[in-house]
Parts: sequence; structure tokens; C-alpha cells
Amino acid sequence: MNLRGQALLDAIRYLPTIRSRQAELKGYAQLRPETKAALHPLVSLGKLGRIDQSERILDAVVEKVGTCFLDLNTTAYQTCGDWEALCNPDDAYSAWRSFVRRQGAVTPVALLRDGANDRPFIRQVLKIEEEWGVAVIRSRRPSTDLPALQAALAAVDDVNNVLIVLDYGYVRQALEPKEADARRVISALRLTDPAARVVVMGSSFPKSVAAYGENAGTLEILERDLHAQIGGDEVAIYGDHASIYPEPFEPTVSRFVPRVDYCTENTWLYRRRREDDGGYVDAATRVTQSEDWEPAFTARSWGANIIRLTADNGPQPGFGAPANWIAARVNMHIERQTEVAMRAYDGIGGGDGDDDLDDLLG
Repeated sequence: MNLRGQALLDAIRYLPTIRSRQAELKGYAQLRPETKAALHPLVSLGKLGRIDQSERILDAVVEKVGTCFLDLNTTAYQTCGDWEALCNPDDAYSAWRSFVRRQGAVTPVALLRDGANDRPFIRQVLKIEEEWGVAVIRSRRPSTDLPALQAALAAVDDVNNVLIVLDYGYVRQALEPKEADARRVISALRLTDPAARVVVMGSSFPKSVAAYGENAGTLEILERDLHAQIGGDEVAIYGDHASIYPEPFEPTVSRFVPRVDYCTENTWLYRRRREDDGGYVDAATRVTQSEDWEPAFTARSWGANIIRLTADNGPQPGFGAPANWIAARVNMHIERQTEVAMRAYDGIGGGDGDDDLDDLLG
């Protein structure tokens, strides 16, 4: 989105978050121009392949994604080499603000560190609001962080400049307690200021799909259910992790089982075939033969078109390993969820380690 300040926040209907990982950046980069024009994603800055220099990674993010909100990935094996310096709270997190300032396309997310003193955090929010015109705050522990979030809302010059992102992480098998927590936190924030802008975000894409079917399965997109159950767009903006498992886990180096994923508006389906049993070509063919396959979607999604090309013509360059297939899923998911969000707004309807664990044989 080529917008700034309140106009930018007013225009957000869907907030995907991705990390600066190769598969996620590629999936986003392959979105249609009209889809990118409707989005202003949240990107978590961390190691990119073997590159851990934050400046180089930020340049890659801007090249692949364009304008975005920038957060800092603090997961141990995914961090930039200088992440500790970047999230130093001295002088209201001046190191972080100075780093982001070098790229005009990027707006910093206010860093909310576990156990950090509230005073530097609040001063950081005020300085970001003053310089960038908006202040985005992401909480991965909404109940614990509630006092800090309320203090930020009370301190800013204009609450309409603030976007609070409640990130509930992995929501599968924990939907009801996270729904209850979201309701409670949002109610408390709206008591602080009724105009508080809130995103509710999560992911239900699992670390392993094996429990849902060894060779084939369908998974509901439960983050959509979470959003609907708290009241939908009338209560909060919908956000998600773009079909990526959101919790930290240590990747392993093993043989992979070829898997092709496909996204509908409400589900992910997958087909897995071992290399000696047809591999990616057979998995792609089985996806295109499923009742959920939408041929017209191949014209709107690079990822869906890769499935069609693989099924029709055989292996595609670069698609002999999981990473690019994850990119294809990310691309399909964001295209679908952007369509849902835009339709809902228009009143029509709607409501390394770049590998998933079970792509591998350990």
C-alpha cells in the first residue's frame, strides 16, 4: 500500500505476517501486483539462509516485499547476528529505530521484549508514532502484555495512529481458550480507549501433517474460526502467519517426502507421495484431481499454476525439494485470504529450516 499514517491503518483488511526466510519471501514476491497493492504485511527480520547481516537481509526484504511493517525475529537459531544490539532498550530502542530509518519503505514495529522495563517501551512507541505517523505493537503474550498495551494506548498522541497485533501463535487444539483470551484482552483494550485498533492473528498449520493422514488430508483454517468467533471484522482485523507453523522448532537434515499443498478459502489439502511412488508429479496430479481443485485459480496464483504445470508437464525447475513448494503454499494462501478479506469489506460475503517437519524422514 502506498499510504501513510491513519490512512494506511484505515485501509488494512488483512494482515499477513511472514519471516525473512527464503520460502516465505519468495511466496510473497510472486503475488499478483493487485494483491500486493491491497496489503501491508508484517515481516519478522531474521536470518536469511546463511546470511545473518541485518542490513543485507533488510535490503532483501524491501526488494521482495516492498512496503511493510518490520518486526525483529528473536527465535534463537533464526536471529540476525546483531539482534541483541538492535533490541537494546537504551534511549527508547534508538538502535532499532535508527536501523529501520535507513529504508524509507519500512515502518518499525515497537519492540515488546519479555521482562523489559515499561518506560523504554512506552517512549519507543511515542517516538515511532511521532516519526512514522503510526505505531504497530505486536504481542505474542496478550494477557501478560495487557498492562503495557493499555499504557501505550493511554500515552500516544492519537489512538487512531496505533495498531495492536494480538498474535496467538499456534491455535489448533487450543481454539477455545485463545478465543476467550482474545475476547478478554480486546474488551480491556476497548475500555482503555473504545477506538483501539486490533488485529487478531494466529496459525493452525501444523508442524507435522502426519497425524491428519499419511498420504492425503484436509485441514481447516482455524485462524479464520478464531476471528469469526470473537466477532469478525466488526471487532478486529484478521491476521495470520500465511500458512506457516508459527512456533519455534529446530529443523533437522533428513530425506524429505515430496508433498504438494493446495489452499482453498477455508482449508488446506495435501498429497504426499514418496519419490519411488510418483513424487511431486503424482502428488500434484492428485491435487488437480481433487474436488477442491479450482482451475481458474491458476490464473490468479503463481503457486496454483506451479501445481498445474507439474501435473501437466512434469517436474518444474527448482521444485525438487520442499522450500519452493512451501513458497507456493504461502502464495496461494495469501491470494485466497486477500480475496476473502476484500469481498467481506465490499459486502459480498466471506466472513536453514524452510521445511515442514513431516516433509522429512528422521
